[in-house]
Amino acid sequence: MSFGSRVMHLFLLVAYFIGAALVSARFLQSPCPEVFTYQVDPQTRNYIGRINVYDIHPGEVARLSVDLSIGMQLPPKLVGSIALVKSRQATIEDIINGRPAQYRVSFPLPNLLPTVLSIALNDKIICRGYRAAGRVLTAINLEHTLYTQLHSQKLSQKGKSLPIEESDSDLITRFQDQAIPPQSASNVFVRPMAERTSVSPPLSTTKTICGRQSGTFLKQYAINGELVQKGQFPWNVPLFDLIQQRNPKYMCGSTIITKKHLLTAAHCVYDIDDFMQPERLLAIPGMYNIDNFFEENAQFAYVGAIFPHDEYAHEDDLNDADLAVLLLKKELLFNDHVVPICLWQGENDLRRIIGQEGYLAGWGVTENGVSTVPTYIRTSIVSRRQCNLNLERVYPSNARILCGDGQGSSPCNGDSGSGLVLKRGNQYYLRGIVSRGLVDPRTLKCDVTKYAVYTDIALFRFWLKNVIG
Repeated sequence: MSFGSRVMHLFLLVAYFIGAALVSARFLQSPCPEVFTYQVDPQTRNYIGRINVYDIHPGEVARLSVDLSIGMQLPPKLVGSIALVKSRQATIEDIINGRPAQYRVSFPLPNLLPTVLSIALNDKIICRGYRAAGRVLTAINLEHTLYTQLHSQKLSQKGKSLPIEESDSDLITRFQDQAIPPQSASNVFVRPMAERTSVSPPLSTTKTICGRQSGTFLKQYAINGELVQKGQFPWNVPLFDLIQQRNPKYMCGSTIITKKHLLTAAHCVYDIDDFMQPERLLAIPGMYNIDNFFEENAQFAYVGAIFPHDEYAHEDDLNDADLAVLLLKKELLFNDHVVPICLWQGENDLRRIIGQEGYLAGWGVTENGVSTVPTYIRTSIVSRRQCNLNLERVYPSNARILCGDGQGSSPCNGDSGSGLVLKRGNQYYLRGIVSRGLVDPRTLKCDVTKYAVYTDIALFRFWLKNVIG
């Protein structure tokens, strides 16, 4: 054995016993257990670090930087490592389905645990800790880069794996260590690592105005001479069911009413005999094509709670409280493609808007089949008497619904939960939420000769105010 090898062997032996004593004396606590935890590797029985990161979005590059501090001087090559717990493909599928990306941190020594100074994602601090105790410290920086871009813009079907782009997407890990020299016993100072500052995107200097269409329309399709454009209805949000995690299924539309709240139909979030658990729902504001989960303007918004109206009764065809508010886990970033709708202002009297034109956009079934891009219809508000005659039903005069005549067009399967908006000046105001349409018993398709029924938002303003605070 060479002299250098003997020195390293002796060093590791001494460090092992020192570390064992330190670990047994005081087990370190994580400064942010929701992000970082100390765990024992079941195979090696050594301590490792486990990092869970929720803030990674598909299509972006995730640069994770971990700064550690250990209470002794280490050789330059002894710094530890960081890697994904799962394969890159499995990690990206976790990200798409709202689960965290998981990282494993191997420490330099098996029994001497470092403390966490900080953990940053793309230069934004997500965990801040403290220095290790000791007269001599080593600062360790571990970095990992994850590329989440996919070849295909569609999710896997029938359980197939997502194809991962291999070129230029290998994991990049960079290590550096910084030894801090000992100080005199009478006056001990520790040179701290340079603190990373959180870098956030610049905030817009203009206040977001509700109900405004994007000024950067990109023309896509024409339906009956009407252009359907990106950003035309930036408050419309598709909802997906994550019960099949490899294949999120589009289920309904919804409408942005605040940075943390969406409004939809209660029946959209009702399954069999009860309301869904919020973790089953994924909303994607800014999305245009519901087959493309990697659009530039899409924001993944996970639902933290569901607030259906107390008076909603799923079995009652005449129920007039078909509403649910979705509370998002994080605030939305408003921009040209993600804008809140204006809530209805003024009088509630239905008679004052009879004959007025409203707009409804959604991802429902069209005459050509299921649409992956939003289409919209124009509809005229009709009187309660006209509604009852057309639908051959008897809604009482105080029912909190309104009906719309699409004049040959109608909301269909998939449009439920979407918002009916009316224009006032250069802003749009939410007046209704699609509750139900009628099916033609002969064709089993949506009956465009029948009026669509909307829950009248104007009559629920106080309820909404209480729910969203």
